Amino acid sequence: MSAFRLKKQLWRRWRRWKKALWVGTACAVLTICAWSGMRMSEDISRLLTGSMSAAEQTFAELNDRASGGDALLPGQVSAVFEQEDQDEQTSNQGNAISLIRVIADSGLNRKVHYKTTYVCGEEIRNVPQVMSPKELQFLIAEHSDWQGKIGPEGDVWLERNVNDLSPSCKKDAYIGIDNEGNLTLFKGPPKREEALKTFFQIDIGTMKSALPEKVWRQLQGGIRVQDIDEYNSVLSTFSDYARDNAEAM
Repeated sequence: MSAFRLKKQLWRRWRRWKKALWVGTACAVLTICAWSGMRMSEDISRLLTGSMSAAEQTFAELNDRASGGDALLPGQVSAVFEQEDQDEQTSNQGNAISLIRVIADSGLNRKVHYKTTYVCGEEIRNVPQVMSPKELQFLIAEHSDWQGKIGPEGDVWLERNVNDLSPSCKKDAYIGIDNEGNLTLFKGPPKREEALKTFFQIDIGTMKSALPEKVWRQLQGGIRVQDIDEYNSVLSTFSDYARDNAEAM
C-alpha cells in the first residue's frame, strides 16, 4: 500500500471518530440541560408554594393573638420575634398585640410616623399615604422591634432607640467646654454656643495639670466627633476629670 492511500484512510477514520465524538458530546449537553431544567422547575415550584415570609408569619401570629386574647409564654414570644433579649421580646410583642387590638377595633385609617432617637439627635419620617387597619397591622408585625403607640391626633407612631449619632449629628457634632466649665456636646464649634447636651462639670485645674496644654486648647476649640466610638472615647477621656471624681481623689 502506498503512503498516499494509507494517509487517505487514516484521514477518513479520523473524520468518522471526530463526528462520533461531537454527537456524543451534544447528547451529553442536552441531557444535562434537560436535568437542569427539571431541577429549576422544581425549585420554582417550591418557591411558589413555599412558606410565608417572616413578616407574614409574624403578622399572622400577632393577629391571631390579638383576636384570641391568649396569654403569651416566653417560649412563644421567642418563636415569633426571634430576638436575643427575652424581656425586650415580651415587652415588644405585648405592645404590638395591644396596638393591633386597638387598630382592629376602631376600624379607622391612620397616618404613620417613624421616630428614631439617637444618642445625639433624632429623626422623624412621615409616611405620605393614609393606611388601612389591615395595612397597619401588617406594618406593626413587620416592625416588631419598634415600640408602637397611637398619638394624640390618632396617628400611629413607631419608635426606636439607636446607640449611635444621628446622620445630621455626625455632620457637625463637637465636644467642648462651655463658659461654666461643663463638658458639652455642641452643634458646630463651641464658639457658636449651640449646645445640644451637657455632660458634667470638669475640674479644669486637675485636668490641666494631668494633660498636655494642647489637649486643653483642643477642648476649647471643640473636638470633632463623627461616630459613636469617637463620642464614647472623648467622654471616657474627660470623665476622669469630672468635678465629683476630682473631689473624691
